[in-house]
Amino acid sequence: MDLLIIKAIVVVVLVLSLTTIAEKLGTKISGILSGLPLGTFIVLLFYAIEHGVDYAQTASLYNIHGLFAALAFSIGYYISTFYSGKFEIIVSLLISFVFYICIAYILSFITPHIILTPLIIFILLLLSAIYFSKKEDFAVVKTDKVSLYDLLLRSVLTVVIFLIISTTPKYLPINLAGIFSSFPTILLPLMLIIHFNHSNLQARTIIKNTPFGLTSVVIYSYIVHFTYPTIGIAYGTVIGMIGAVLTIIIQTKTLKYFKIID
Repeated sequence: MDLLIIKAIVVVVLVLSLTTIAEKLGTKISGILSGLPLGTFIVLLFYAIEHGVDYAQTASLYNIHGLFAALAFSIGYYISTFYSGKFEIIVSLLISFVFYICIAYILSFITPHIILTPLIIFILLLLSAIYFSKKEDFAVVKTDKVSLYDLLLRSVLTVVIFLIISTTPKYLPINLAGIFSSFPTILLPLMLIIHFNHSNLQARTIIKNTPFGLTSVVIYSYIVHFTYPTIGIAYGTVIGMIGAVLTIIIQTKTLKYFKIID
């Protein structure tokens, strides 16, 4: 029960922080940050604590494998935002989940390769980030102070989504649990909140900037795969996060240096 409470608190704080960033600093920054290994960090950490280091090590490789499905989810949601109508949020959810489930199902029959899988998904994410960087960003229109009801709704939505994903090891084999560990647990509540409170345009801006940050998840999970069994959970997590942040910094500077992105 103590771990459950800790999970809930950490995830709620992360999503509410990203929502605030989106509403105050911009959806582009929030989108990039939501692509960082925030959800993966929490899921793999608690996998290790609750199910053992060996389990987390195996799951971390499948987590990278699952990023193919996470990218499909992002593309599906992005495409759906071009529809504007009465049930646009439901349409966005249906399309993105269909994209995600189809790719996740296919991945469940494929064993990830220790070198090729991270390399291929990293390249795909980078190419997606470059493509989406050419698309227009839409800023959030300033709103009044967030109400207590709104905060409660955001918190409940976040906790429900995260707890569903974090409890998959109890009901699914390790390959599927690992794949689902890369599900956008932090991104989805954030997008739904922005989409509901603002519009499909702001949600599109968040989702299109997400692949840029997802490259850091590849690096984080890859580091975790090798460090958790050798130097422990705490040091492995810290080194993984350092590697993830450095990836974003180097990636940004390199792409800007060659004028690939603005």
